[in-house]
Amino acid sequence: MAFVKICYVNILTKIMGLSSNQKKKLSEFRKWVKREKRRYRLSEYPPFSYGVDERTNRIVYRYSVNEVVGFDRKKNLPILKKKKKNGYTQVEINQYQYINVKSNYESVKKNVKKYEKLIHKDSKNFPYWIEEYTSNEIRFGNVISDVSLKTDKNVLEKYIKWITDNYPSYLDIYSHIDDGKSILEEYLIHLKNSPTKFGIPPTKNTLSNHYRRIKGFFNWIADKDNRFPYNMLKIKGWNQERDKNKLPPAVTQSDFEKLFEWIDENQNNKYEKHFIPILRMLLITGCRISEIINMKIKDIDIENRHYGFFSKGKGREIKIDSERLWNDLKPLILIDGRKRTDKKYVFHLEYWRKSDKNGKGGGIKRDLSKHFSASGIQHKFKKVIKELGLNDRLSPHSCRRWFITYMLEKYNGNVPLVAQMVGHSSWEMVYRYNRERLPKQRTTIDINEIIGEI
Repeated sequence: MAFVKICYVNILTKIMGLSSNQKKKLSEFRKWVKREKRRYRLSEYPPFSYGVDERTNRIVYRYSVNEVVGFDRKKNLPILKKKKKNGYTQVEINQYQYINVKSNYESVKKNVKKYEKLIHKDSKNFPYWIEEYTSNEIRFGNVISDVSLKTDKNVLEKYIKWITDNYPSYLDIYSHIDDGKSILEEYLIHLKNSPTKFGIPPTKNTLSNHYRRIKGFFNWIADKDNRFPYNMLKIKGWNQERDKNKLPPAVTQSDFEKLFEWIDENQNNKYEKHFIPILRMLLITGCRISEIINMKIKDIDIENRHYGFFSKGKGREIKIDSERLWNDLKPLILIDGRKRTDKKYVFHLEYWRKSDKNGKGGGIKRDLSKHFSASGIQHKFKKVIKELGLNDRLSPHSCRRWFITYMLEKYNGNVPLVAQMVGHSSWEMVYRYNRERLPKQRTTIDINEIIGEI
């Protein structure tokens, strides 16, 4: 009878679930966790979340691992099954501030790594790891763009095909520890002597791109398995050095004014409207294209109008204090005063296409799951530059050079301050962006005096 009673109580608890007070505290706690993750710059991988044990009122952290349940001999891959795991704490939901989010994350990471090592033992297959590498957007705590993931996959699959045809034993990933460098060098020489689809040899940049991406893949493997030495595929002569002094010209004050005139004239032009807030941001914030197109709704503090994000390993914050820019962004971010939940990116893919001479085509293209590509923004910027008759060497990055130069003059050559503003780790880079001249006492008028309220 007692057993039946206990079962009844447990079933009733499960049916009832969390109380309204517990739900409220849990919601408050999860927002706090989000801030803690950002504070400690915790990677999104491995993912984990928090819940509450409704009986004990104590906090539980939850995560998943891939467990090997068999092996597919045809595909030469392990058969994996996702298994849910719980980590229990002694902290009650009412005292959630005592939870150590970083410690919980390290515990989850350690346990997930144990299961990954088991998978390593069951799978030495090169293609398997390429699939893992190119399907995970988080690497070393950084978010990798879809374009980069796709390019990685194309490069690595070409390498796999060559290995399959010439050295099939090297499909075993561990074979590369001893002799991977000579195999990669032979492949690069083969690539160098193979004509492209245009009938000409590949450029140095193309060869360097293949080399860096394959080397980067093995560095990622080294992070997961300490049997692989870091940078084990480093080879002299294949890494193309960029010309550090080759920078696009900066936008001038005259260019700046003409671009804002274009913005005002095309504010209601449906074919240009999608580009206007992006161009405005390029001109007045000094952001890189990638930082704008990857702008996520969740990273915007609506109340304070702040955009906080990580770029090139550094945390940055942009205050959107321009009324016109904020008015441009509001319909992209808000619906009825609340953050939109139907999409991830602020600048989702949406624009009007013009029809051809015969009236065919045209109409609107919309995809809420994607953002504009960097190349698409660059092409659009070039069209505007051409339309206005400006220097055809100008690029979106020219706006960043203008911003840095102006801010150096405004703040009397305060290089550390401006470097922090634009996310440069090197002061030398700020100097070079400053139109090849040293900072001086400010002689230009205030930005608002140039273009008014922006």
